[in-house]
Amino acid sequence: MNDFTSIAQPYAKAAFDFALDEALLDEWGQALGLLKMVVSQPAVVEVIEDLEEESSEQVLLDMILTSCDEWLSQYVKNFLRVMAENKRLKLLATTVELFFEMKAEYEKTMEVLVYTAEPLEQDQLVDIKNALEAKFGKTVTIEQQIDPSLVGGVMIKAGEQVLDGSIYSSLHRLAVNLHA
Repeated sequence: MNDFTSIAQPYAKAAFDFALDEALLDEWGQALGLLKMVVSQPAVVEVIEDLEEESSEQVLLDMILTSCDEWLSQYVKNFLRVMAENKRLKLLATTVELFFEMKAEYEKTMEVLVYTAEPLEQDQLVDIKNALEAKFGKTVTIEQQIDPSLVGGVMIKAGEQVLDGSIYSSLHRLAVNLHA
């Protein structure tokens, strides 16, 4: 766990616990998803990088609240204010990621990226989905990405695991073994 993650963890846990206790997980998920998009904007990233200055934490808070005001509940706004008071808004993106990890764990869901050289047919995607749900014991949502460099086969990124059955990877392993 890096420093940002360990510092952001209590904020994410507090947000998750509050949302769960108040039956507001979906609402907090939507609000935090919006905040994640906002903090990834170039102008906001620039302010985040300059957060060493005393006044910039308030500038960032004002920027976020101005751009998202009507979509954020009073609870989320208060959460942001607490982070700003503790000079932790720099960790907002990490906090949001941790919140979504906790939410997915609670809901027993998992997002999976499937990389292929060519688009898979629907029945192939269903087979992969069913196999992954059986393996992980969670409801799986698949996003397919086309990567012609794989040549053929499939590479699956599921959480921290990578299942690589691509032809490119197989050829690479063969070349390494031949040189050894």
